[in-house]
Amino acid sequence: FNYSRAINLGASESVSELMVLLNDDMQIIHPGWLEELVQWAQRPEIGVVGTKLIRGNHTVQHAGIVMGLNAFAGHIYLNAPEEYNGLFGSVNWYRNYLALTGACQMVRRSVFEEVGGYDEDFRLAFGDIDFCLRVQALGYRNVYTPFACMYHFEGESRGYSTPISDINNAYEKFHSYLFSPDPHY
Repeated sequence: FNYSRAINLGASESVSELMVLLNDDMQIIHPGWLEELVQWAQRPEIGVVGTKLIRGNHTVQHAGIVMGLNAFAGHIYLNAPEEYNGLFGSVNWYRNYLALTGACQMVRRSVFEEVGGYDEDFRLAFGDIDFCLRVQALGYRNVYTPFACMYHFEGESRGYSTPISDINNAYEKFHSYLFSPDPHY
């Protein structure tokens, strides 16, 4: 199985100008989620739009990815309460990030094609981060919205194994981001 290849195949079969990349282990919480993503994704300066993802126990799974966090790339607010408000502000604020999880992303087809889609050398992990970094490097902003919130039952479909080749590839490709300050954090 190659998640990046699956995304690229789905995109190649799609005819829509706006594409939602969505895992199969999600449950929608906000009824207006699609409109929320569209209002951001259609803006010319926006590259990727990501969502607030909550685990079944009502803790945060994703509210943005910070490069260099935990000496690699980490989810800010990971395991915090669903409505957390703390030292770095609220989990319910719009924010710019270098990267957003691929469990739910919206992107314009033109941006997806401009960066060449997902890098299929990433089979299961870190392809989403790589994709966002390449989008950001072209001058687009990647934005997080908490108002398209979903439950993410992470790992229920494929488990938790991460190929060593994905980890090695990520360290090699992300090196400059890991040893430089994240501009959004």
